[in-house]
Amino acid sequence: MSFRSKLAVALASLAALAGAAMTSAPARLADMQGDPYPLDTCPVSGEKLGADAVVTVLSGMKDKNLDGTQVKFCCAKCEASFKADPDKYLPKMNEAIEKAAGKYPLENCLLMADEKIESDAKTVVYQNRVYKLCCKKCVNRFTKDAAKWAKEYETAVIKAQKPAYKATTCPISGKTLGEGAVDVVIGNRLVRVCCAGCVGPVKADTKAAFAKIDAAK
Repeated sequence: MSFRSKLAVALASLAALAGAAMTSAPARLADMQGDPYPLDTCPVSGEKLGADAVVTVLSGMKDKNLDGTQVKFCCAKCEASFKADPDKYLPKMNEAIEKAAGKYPLENCLLMADEKIESDAKTVVYQNRVYKLCCKKCVNRFTKDAAKWAKEYETAVIKAQKPAYKATTCPISGKTLGEGAVDVVIGNRLVRVCCAGCVGPVKADTKAAFAKIDAAK
């Protein structure tokens, strides 16, 4: 094979790899459940994440409550270390997520609606989102059916925040929010978008979406 032929094959291989990388990013976002990874540091090394961060959505984990969680790492080695022993890194990662979370949007416990959330509330982090519960018993109940209670949380946040929602246009498309608008909860906030197709872009850049919504107030 001539040098030019070898070069052509090499370039074709690189193009295929680049194409695969481009198509894998949306797939990872589509597989994600809960909130986007909210930290700017790697949960293993503690290093700042750059544009080349390794983005993954956990799957096949021993703790099934971790499946669907998006995590970002500084390198593939840290990703492998985390997946091999998540319990080693989760406490510190979840603590950082709790510190980064804003004001909790609900006044009462999800599982015991008559119980107010007090300063001694118990905290659970599930798929990058912080939940506050009134007692350890509720924590155990939440953990056993976390996906169900996450939906209950989203319903409660939408109900609480929708009446005062000021933005009249989608933060992604700029289109007026009509009857087909989709309500999305990210962290402790409601975001309204014009259609299901705008949900992914909102989760890909939540800061930009929040800024546009705040500008409408």
